[in-house]
Amino acid sequence: MMAWVTLFSVVTAKSRIIREQKRAIEAEQRLRKAQESFMDNAHHELRTPLQILASHLQLLQDMDPRPEQEQILGLAQTTATHLGRLVQGLLDLSSLAHGTLPTRMTLSDLGPHLARLARTAESWAGAKGLDFRSDLPALPRPLYCDATRLCQSLESLLDNAVGFTDRGTISFTMTTRPEGANWHLRFEIEDQGPGLPPDWERLLHPFEQEEKGFRRQRGGLGIGLPLAAGIIDLLGGHMGLERLPLGTRAWVEILLEEGAL
Repeated sequence: MMAWVTLFSVVTAKSRIIREQKRAIEAEQRLRKAQESFMDNAHHELRTPLQILASHLQLLQDMDPRPEQEQILGLAQTTATHLGRLVQGLLDLSSLAHGTLPTRMTLSDLGPHLARLARTAESWAGAKGLDFRSDLPALPRPLYCDATRLCQSLESLLDNAVGFTDRGTISFTMTTRPEGANWHLRFEIEDQGPGLPPDWERLLHPFEQEEKGFRRQRGGLGIGLPLAAGIIDLLGGHMGLERLPLGTRAWVEILLEEGAL
């Protein structure tokens, strides 16, 4: 009789544990769906007014404003662009965390994408009085990749480099080598800023920043590095940071399949 009672107790306990686990899984699924729904709504509610603001500012810019008005409009456009990039970065980081960030692998000529990115970074550097150097050799063939996401990650690294450098030079280089039907690309972005802290690995986690010194003074939400690392990982590449005698080197390596247009 005691054996049956013991067996019944064990079965009952196991059944209770299974029910609790099932409820926990269902609760997690409901939470995930609620988060995805919230991010979908946030994407619409935040991006739409920003797009309207940007278009209205451009309309004002096209109306031949006076010099003093043009200066104000230029500042407003720069601020709106920065805010738009910040909002998009937050949304993309959330999508990465939930495994829902979309990618689109297509046959692309990376040259024009990288050239635009270099021009953008050069304008950032120039606004701070920094020198900017780029060496981006042409690729002989188009490659299968998500050029938009790849450039988004590189843009985050360039923004990080410019933001943490007060004087000196920012460099942006790419080296390539063929590997069968693929091409191995390595990007390097070097700055002459304060360098990496001893516990720099934590900067790859969202919203982490240096609490003291120059990095904290720079501000920001601390999403650039983790966003870049997450995107590169999603694309099948690797990203890292290295200390330099003066500054920091961020590097990205990725293997892409070649094709023909």
